[in-house]
Amino acid sequence: MDILLLIIFLFGLCWGSFLNVVAFRLVSGRSFFKMRSACPKCEQLIFWYDNIPLVSWILLKAKCRKCKESISFLYPFIELLTGFMLVLLYQRCLPKFSSLYYYLATNPVVEGFDISFANLAKQVPAQNYFSFFIFFIFLSALIVATRTDFQAMVIPQICTFWLIPLGLIASYFGFTYISTMQSLIGAILGYGLLWIIAFLFKTFTKRDGLGIGDMELLAMIGSFLGPVGVWFALMLGSFSGLILGGLFLLILKKDRFTRIPFGPFLGLGAFLYFLFDQQIIFFFWG
Repeated sequence: MDILLLIIFLFGLCWGSFLNVVAFRLVSGRSFFKMRSACPKCEQLIFWYDNIPLVSWILLKAKCRKCKESISFLYPFIELLTGFMLVLLYQRCLPKFSSLYYYLATNPVVEGFDISFANLAKQVPAQNYFSFFIFFIFLSALIVATRTDFQAMVIPQICTFWLIPLGLIASYFGFTYISTMQSLIGAILGYGLLWIIAFLFKTFTKRDGLGIGDMELLAMIGSFLGPVGVWFALMLGSFSGLILGGLFLLILKKDRFTRIPFGPFLGLGAFLYFLFDQQIIFFFWG
């Protein structure tokens, strides 16, 4: 196993733990600087040995040490998600440094097959380190948006609207694989598409569907991935939301009017397009 991949995964667990804190404090309105992490019910301070990513949640059996309040599954889920996403981000932006890339690119067993990671070197620009950093921020924002939307049906502007300028600037310097014009069009299209869908939904059903947070999230996605990225993020997000959301309603026996957060599915669609853009385009359009 590539030791560097293991290190990146472990760092991802720690970073995911930090993103959990960011998401929780954004939703609860708690200060980022004046308070240590504490149980939201009994206010017991959380010491380092109860704050080890993934491990502490398992050892504590998903309960607060003092009051036995349940600890949400979102904590280990976000930590694991971040760990795996950073490994895949590394493979996407810096494949030449990975033993997995070397294996896929040189092994005669896979030679001649259209394997994404084996062809990534052709797509990596000279500024790949900057691209890694830019998309590290992008994916962190998607994870925070996923966490807050799951928890409170809220997507903070700090991880959507306020990152659109970063997408535009990064595209200008060639760090996001799209042009500045594509970035601008993607941001406008992302917001506009969901605004039109929300308007039509409310016109015909007299009920609110999508929120402003979803529109700003897709606009941010568009600024990093362009108009094609917006289209596939929306399509893949809608498809996965229909399937997984339907299963959620079925398993929990909820009625069809139960609100389901759409942000996590947009984030999933955006991440899949980011990883496999050329393969996805070829699959649909040949």
